[in-house]
Amino acid sequence: MTTTAAAKPPSALQHSTLSALRYTNFRLYFIGQVVSLSGTWMQSVAQGWLVFHLTQSELALGIVACAAGVPALILSPVAGVMVERIPRRNILIFSQIYQMILAFVLAFLTATNMVQVWHIIVLAFLLGIINAIDAPARQTIIKDMVGTENLPSGIALNAIMFNASRVVGPAAAGIALTQLGPAWCFFVNGLSFLAVIFMLIIIKVQTLVAKNDQFAPLARLREGLAFARHHATIRPLLLLAINASLFTVNISTLLPAFADTVLHSPKEGFAALSTATGIGAVIAAMLIPIAGRRFGRGRVVTVMGIFTTLACIVVSQTSDATIATIFMGIYGFAIIMQFTTVNTLIQSEVPDEFRGRVISLYTLSWFGVSPFGALALGLVAQLIGAPIAILIYSIIGGVLGGIVALRSPEMRRLW
Repeated sequence: MTTTAAAKPPSALQHSTLSALRYTNFRLYFIGQVVSLSGTWMQSVAQGWLVFHLTQSELALGIVACAAGVPALILSPVAGVMVERIPRRNILIFSQIYQMILAFVLAFLTATNMVQVWHIIVLAFLLGIINAIDAPARQTIIKDMVGTENLPSGIALNAIMFNASRVVGPAAAGIALTQLGPAWCFFVNGLSFLAVIFMLIIIKVQTLVAKNDQFAPLARLREGLAFARHHATIRPLLLLAINASLFTVNISTLLPAFADTVLHSPKEGFAALSTATGIGAVIAAMLIPIAGRRFGRGRVVTVMGIFTTLACIVVSQTSDATIATIFMGIYGFAIIMQFTTVNTLIQSEVPDEFRGRVISLYTLSWFGVSPFGALALGLVAQLIGAPIAILIYSIIGGVLGGIVALRSPEMRRLW
């Protein structure tokens, strides 16, 4: 099958990384998301620390992650149908308000010393429900704001905003955790949603929604699944995303335990590892367009899978905080370079009539599949320790990803 991205010469894809910022709507959205996502990463770091502080259990970390994924596993494909029929801006405004309320609830429970692990699990489950709808809307609204021509720039900048916040959030969380406690991290996260809610209200976005009077979500879902399954390049791209989500992405779930039991620095060490991951990811997001033009996006996806695996193996075998921090930076670079390039290729390949449904399958790998890998990883780590569990997961993920890439020459040739 001749695919869209493969058929275009490299010159057709040579857009500036920053070209999407020419659009006022995207600039406003970008600013609001950077603020909000920084708060989200503050909460993520503080929540991981709090769970391990309360339980001293790697398994508990996996259970919390899994609780967030169960709703996504069920709802993400259906959410893809929804975002094709409901204005995405409306979906996002609702989802941000919902997440803000959950953050304030967790802040209250923690500040009053009433918080228990089951509270965190329930709140993670409720957050997973809205994330299943929020994620495909967040991905597909980019095209509504910047159009097809600047879509690669929009996706790259989306990755930059996500990972810039991954630097700011953990760094701020490290300070807040040591000086103020986790409740303040959750409270600040709640406040941060006000920025993105305000920006979403004032931007003007025209979303093309399906005009078919028959909703028929199951039938439309089957159409989307059939399209992805039979597409020569989207199928292996989704398989690579699922494989990485099951294995290498989940390494970050064990960082609170790794920082505590291996590096003996539960707060500062964890914040340093998380910040290094974010710095590597930001650098990757800025270099994605250059790497794609220079080497071809299909090759970038393949090579970054190898780099991710090697970085995880090194981290698993060191007890030196400096080495672990450096290689977590390499890990962050490689995993975001791989995932963002996969996202760009999928969005370049998929026609508009299937965009919501296919992107929901991509986001399913992040929010629906990944937490079950995290649960299994937490169980393995509980039995044999975090370093060996990370090593095993890294090797399995690297081997399976290599098999998919080797069996998909069409994907490797994508530009």
